[in-house]
Amino acid sequence: MHLILGLFFRLLGVAVVPLGWKLIKGLGFIGVTYTGVHLLMSEARAYVFTHLLSLPSEWLQLIGLVKLDVCINILFSAYIARAVLWGMDKATGSKSSIRWGGKL
Repeated sequence: MHLILGLFFRLLGVAVVPLGWKLIKGLGFIGVTYTGVHLLMSEARAYVFTHLLSLPSEWLQLIGLVKLDVCINILFSAYIARAVLWGMDKATGSKSSIRWGGKL
């Protein structure tokens, strides 16, 4: 009985430890990627809106009427979604190598 329990716990350790390391690596990749993409998009959004708000007040009124700020936010959201989809495998939904240019 002790032999079976020892074998079971050893097998469990052999199976769980690599899975745990893969999980930690995956979470690290997600953290670094999220931080980088979030920083890049927040800086780009701040740059665009800072320069947009430096326009004359008549232009800002027209921009408010056509909801250009909403359009810019939609574009930034689409860029983030495209970056996420580029990094995913179609069959499994897992991450793959990120392609920063070219066709899908």
